[in-house]
Amino acid sequence: AIQSGRHVFVEKPLCLTTVELGEIDEAIATNPTSVQVGFNRRFAPASVELKSRLDRAPGPKSASFRVFAGKLDPEHWFANIDESGGRVIGESCHFLDYFCFLFDSKPVRVTAQTTWPTEGAVPVPDSVSAQIEFVDGSCGQLLYSAEGDTSYPKERCTVYGAGIVADITNFQSLDVHQARKKVNFKYGSKGHAEQMAAWLAFLQGRADHPLPYAQARQSMQLTFAVLQSIREAKTVEL
Repeated sequence: AIQSGRHVFVEKPLCLTTVELGEIDEAIATNPTSVQVGFNRRFAPASVELKSRLDRAPGPKSASFRVFAGKLDPEHWFANIDESGGRVIGESCHFLDYFCFLFDSKPVRVTAQTTWPTEGAVPVPDSVSAQIEFVDGSCGQLLYSAEGDTSYPKERCTVYGAGIVADITNFQSLDVHQARKKVNFKYGSKGHAEQMAAWLAFLQGRADHPLPYAQARQSMQLTFAVLQSIREAKTVEL
């Protein structure tokens, strides 16, 4: 589609391998078009409010993102690495991109590991714990777990910055602690509609691209580095 000069929307992940990423790089370099990757959580109303507040807080930030994903059936298509790339590539990329969005900084180093299930077997990592360092001094911690209990929120992000602490729960609730006060916001969207509206505005010439390819590419490079760190049991430099 890129080689045909069409604007392309692709659900996350952008690709499954570094080879595919290189092929997309080449296609974009020789064709005047654009790619929008479905990293919708950065477009959620809770994310927009949080980002506006973080941008006013000077200095590096720290964030933790905890995801209870649930156990994966070994026969599920996500366990087929040829189709999905596995959960690290296919799902964790969402939350790794979210760190890049929050910090607006380049990831430079990642250390990651996995826990394998106590029963059964999956051919690729089903859970991941990752520490990501950014060039501006910010750091993100991702805990993506297949183990847990359904009474606990599926997604929870906590961010610490100068004079601010904020919590997002399932992108339905945002708690901001600032100036000795707590403010709560309620929402009903994870950003799918907002993302498409922003992309449409770009296609119609009313706005800049909401997620430039270079940013989506950076998030995928980080995702591949996380998987490499797990497989090689070492810190990976980006």
